Amino acid sequence: MDFSFRHAMPGRVRLCIPDLCRKRSLAETVLGWLRGQPGIRAARINYNCASLVLDYDPAQEPLLRMLLERVKAATLDELKAFIATSAPAAPSAAAAPPAVSKRSPLALPTLSLVMAFSANPVVAAINIPLMLWNGFPIAKRAWKVWDRERRLNIDVLDTLAITASVLQGNPLAGCIVTWLIKLGDWIRDLTAAGQRRAISELLEFQSKTAWVVRDGAVVSVPAVELAVGDLVVVYPGEMIPVDGEIVEGQATIDQKTITGEGLPVNRGKGEAAFAATVIREGQITVRALRVGGDTTAGQIVHLVESAPLGDTRIQNHAERFADRLVTPTLALAAGTAAVTGDFNRFLSLVIVDYGTGIRVAAPTSVLSSMTHAARAGIIMKSGGHMERLADVDTVVFDKTGTLTRGTPAVIDVISYQNHITPNHLLGLAAAAETRLQHPVAEAIRTKARELAVNIPPCDETTYRLGLGVEGQVNGYYMHVGNARFMRESEIKVDEARADRAALDERGYSSLYIAVDGQLAGLVPYSDEIRSESRDVIRQLHAMGIKNTIMLTGDNGVVARAVCRELGLTRHYADMLPSDKASVIQELQREGKRVAMVGDGINDSPALSFADVGIAMKHGAEVTHESADVILMEDSLWKLVKAVEISQGAVRLVKQNYGIVAVLNTVALGLALPGGLITPEVTALISNGSAILASLNGIRPILRYQ
Repeated sequence: MDFSFRHAMPGRVRLCIPDLCRKRSLAETVLGWLRGQPGIRAARINYNCASLVLDYDPAQEPLLRMLLERVKAATLDELKAFIATSAPAAPSAAAAPPAVSKRSPLALPTLSLVMAFSANPVVAAINIPLMLWNGFPIAKRAWKVWDRERRLNIDVLDTLAITASVLQGNPLAGCIVTWLIKLGDWIRDLTAAGQRRAISELLEFQSKTAWVVRDGAVVSVPAVELAVGDLVVVYPGEMIPVDGEIVEGQATIDQKTITGEGLPVNRGKGEAAFAATVIREGQITVRALRVGGDTTAGQIVHLVESAPLGDTRIQNHAERFADRLVTPTLALAAGTAAVTGDFNRFLSLVIVDYGTGIRVAAPTSVLSSMTHAARAGIIMKSGGHMERLADVDTVVFDKTGTLTRGTPAVIDVISYQNHITPNHLLGLAAAAETRLQHPVAEAIRTKARELAVNIPPCDETTYRLGLGVEGQVNGYYMHVGNARFMRESEIKVDEARADRAALDERGYSSLYIAVDGQLAGLVPYSDEIRSESRDVIRQLHAMGIKNTIMLTGDNGVVARAVCRELGLTRHYADMLPSDKASVIQELQREGKRVAMVGDGINDSPALSFADVGIAMKHGAEVTHESADVILMEDSLWKLVKAVEISQGAVRLVKQNYGIVAVLNTVALGLALPGGLITPEVTALISNGSAILASLNGIRPILRYQ
């Protein structure tokens, strides 16, 4: 039976298998058979696109490959016969208990808990090995910590509590402890699975078909076969399968999966469209610029899947503190039992467990907050980065492309030589900048095209990073660059001092043009400040950020004008790319906790040195690699949202620690005198605190939904 791979990642594979999907009854039989195979966690069929999706244990990938080879080698009839003959027989009454699916981690602990309420001695005898089996993973964790670090952790207390309850003939207390621990672990794992599922759903567009213009006709092809440059037609209710530019039509698009926007937005010709977003109304034709894993959705999935959860510092400190309480708690329980002869009191005291709640609640809170951030268009590369972002007191901004749009425009051309007109001067400057991809060079070329200026041929030129360009153009030797470039080239710029001062006061930057070693002109240009920049700076200050700092290659007067306009606390002017990392290190030596926001390749070292590096959406690939947080929408409001989510995550973790600490302290206080509460009630209070804290930890996801 023929099939082809449409998408694969560790733990998940999607197959196109049309032959099977034509026979729904057989397909359902195959689904049931696949779900029962070792290593297969889930299986489902999308009949509309003839695809089979398998979620599997990555450790069992060799078995999966053997399974798929068997399916591929068989005809439909052979596969049907094979499934019928390989179906397991019903177990006999004397047979061992059936294996429990890994998807039901509470099944055995629940069975054991129910059996613990029985007064039947046979049931009680059967329950003892079941209790020990359920408690074995807890004891194994305790042994690993002791073997590796030679210290006692909270799992020791849990193991003692379960063992003591068995020895005392009081299985109910041990069963309650085990069941609550398993429930907490299950909630944590469920949150992690929910995060993976939410992210993997972004790639759902790859499993669909797309309508493409081919030879003047609109034809249907699998989305995975789309290529850059294809014209894709998207109708109402369909998911856009590519990142691209709308070349025809207008539509209302739900972009929540990518940008986090709550309401659909109107998009038309010339505007961007993103894969994995859905058209609610209208019809558009999109020219594909990025496809498959190169789309924004594909990048989000790659970044999230490669991001470790990471233990947070607050979690590590709390766990260490809880582990340090193990020995005193054990000594207190043993001493109390020795003095009073009350074994129930010993059992109640060892059940009191501060660490389980910490171990379960912290990852749950961090995972749910990271999932919330991803759905809002913000990628946090680990829980540790999220915690550090919540703790920053200084945010450093690169100016161009971050606080501004990064697309400068030429305002005017001022000439200082009578024999060279402004237009002629602009043409010479545009020729000198021909080979450069810098935004200012592009602005000069754009202005020259607008004015229909003649741009002469350019001979060899030399570009000097952060300074300017020099070379031969149409018989003239040109220097085009900043004031430092002119000084280093020994070109006097005194004649332009008054004009430059006036332009600086207005917040314009300026480019000097020299011809044959003499100042010839001044080109003022302006990089439009983002409309949200000022409000974002104000909001960051309101959220507790003490210092907002701008780094720019502009001179001090221009930098001060922008700084005043935006309400920044400080600025650094005349910065070379190599200077930015030095500024970050200087701020850190002053004791500041620094986040750096940038978008260019020259920002990468500074992003790496910062406590938290934050990259804008349209930043270079190396910038995304260097950053700890990536904003997937071209808006600084996502920075505010990232800080807000991070601060909320830390508050949530602290709330959960408070819940765990208060309830366990109450349990300890009630268990110590003896007779006030039973071990069973102690277990409900102590381990129940972990469940309560975990449920509190998933609030960010529930709030989003």
